[in-house]
Amino acid sequence: MILVFDGTSDSRDLASELMASGYSIIATAVTYDGVKKLEDKNIRAIQGKMDYKTLVSKCRELSIDVIIDGTHPYADSIHENAIKASKELGIPLIRFEREKIKINDKSIVYAESYEKAVELAGNTGKNIFVTTGIRNIEYYKTVIKNHKVFFRVLPDPDSIKSLLEIGVSKSNIIAMEGNFTEGLDRAIMEYYNIDTLITKDSGFNANPKIMAALSLGINTIVISRKDYPGKTLVTIQLR
Repeated sequence: MILVFDGTSDSRDLASELMASGYSIIATAVTYDGVKKLEDKNIRAIQGKMDYKTLVSKCRELSIDVIIDGTHPYADSIHENAIKASKELGIPLIRFEREKIKINDKSIVYAESYEKAVELAGNTGKNIFVTTGIRNIEYYKTVIKNHKVFFRVLPDPDSIKSLLEIGVSKSNIIAMEGNFTEGLDRAIMEYYNIDTLITKDSGFNANPKIMAALSLGINTIVISRKDYPGKTLVTIQLR
């Protein structure tokens, strides 16, 4: 039995392909929406966050032979728990992730952390566009005091509430669900007169916003991924 940590459309496609090839698959998702997306592909799914102890217990209960970590590249706690669980159980762990962004341009700066990204943006930008999601938004508290910072997040009440709680104005919240095209991203940046973009290295799906920023001469700060030990398989977009 293979346990797949879901988190991207790629991981769901992988689970579906493995099932079609005759492998026994069970996938995990944190949210109900995530479980539904898996079940829509006829993938057996379980919902809920799992800490290290819960993960080890669940793997033993389900007789898991292999763990595939297909979560978002920035799901650090899940990555770390998967590494520890695989060592404890003596079973293989495979990281399955999108290929890193490969764009060389002087307008792109890589930051090793959220703190560094916010510091860089605060020093160079006036109208900042943040597309890093709702996690770690506390790092933006300082910069929103003296800059116009626009956050694009999913249209989820809890996400919007979290932004309001740290002092973000309602007019600076862009609640939208993708996929986003380069044209749409460019229009948003032009409308809000953006001069600095903060984003993550989410792979090829991040390229439209970065290409839009480059076309407008907007400084782009990319928060780098952490490197983890073990075997990693990379997905590459096919055109």
